[in-house]
Amino acid sequence: MCKIHIFLSQEFLSLTENMLLRSSPLHEAAERYATYFESAKMKLFTIITFLFMNLNFAQNFEGKWILTTNGDTYIVPKINLFEFKNGIIIISDSEKNLQTNNYKIVGNEIFVENNSFGNFRFVSDNRFTLYKDDEKDAKRNLELDFVRLETTKTDLTESEIEKLTFESKELDILIGFNVELQKPYLLELMKEKATKKMKLKRIDSTLFICNYEAGELDSIIPIKEVNREFIEIYGFSRKEPYILKINRT
Repeated sequence: MCKIHIFLSQEFLSLTENMLLRSSPLHEAAERYATYFESAKMKLFTIITFLFMNLNFAQNFEGKWILTTNGDTYIVPKINLFEFKNGIIIISDSEKNLQTNNYKIVGNEIFVENNSFGNFRFVSDNRFTLYKDDEKDAKRNLELDFVRLETTKTDLTESEIEKLTFESKELDILIGFNVELQKPYLLELMKEKATKKMKLKRIDSTLFICNYEAGELDSIIPIKEVNREFIEIYGFSRKEPYILKINRT
C-alpha cells in the first residue's frame, strides 16, 4: 500500500508541476516561438524543395531530344529535334535550326518565352511526356513524348554499317541503306511516288536511319546500337518496350 501511495503521489506531483509550467507566461511564449519556428522551418523546407525540384528538372532537360507523336497526330514539320541548353531551347528539323527561344521550368510546367509549352511528366530519365490541353476543343489536346538522344554504341564505321542489312519478317521490317526497299509491284504501279529508301546520318554522337519516301525525307529514327549481328532502334514508338532489336540477314 505504501509503495503504491508513494508512486501515485510522485505521479501527481509531476503532473501538477507540468501543469503549472504550461500555464506560465514563459512557457506560453516558448510554445508560440516553437510553433512559429516550426512553421518557418516548414516554409523554408518547402521553398528549398521547390527550388531543388525546378533545378533538378532543368538539369534533367539538358541535352537533345526527339519528338515522338501519337499515331493520329500530324505535326509540321514532321521531324522535330529539341535541344535544351542553359535556359535556351533550340528546335530543328535535323537539317536546320527552326527556332531558338528562352525557356524556364515552373513546377511541372514548361514556359517558352513566358508562354506555356505544356505540363510534363518524366517517364524515365530519358523520356518525358508533354500534355497540352486546348481549352476550347478537347479533341485538339496534345500528348507528346520526348526521347533523349544517346550516343550510338558501335565499333563499325559508317561505311561498314551501310553495307549491312537487317530484317524482321515477323514485323515486316527491312533495313538497308542506299538501296530501293519498296516492293516491286508497288513500284511498277506507282513509279517514283512509291520509292522508299534509307540513308545513314550522324548528328553529333547519334546515328540515325533517315527514311525517304517519294524522294522526300519522311522520318528519322535514332540508333541505340549497331554491330554485325543486330541493330537496335528507339525513339519511334510511344509503347513499351520503346526499343526494337532487329537481327542481321
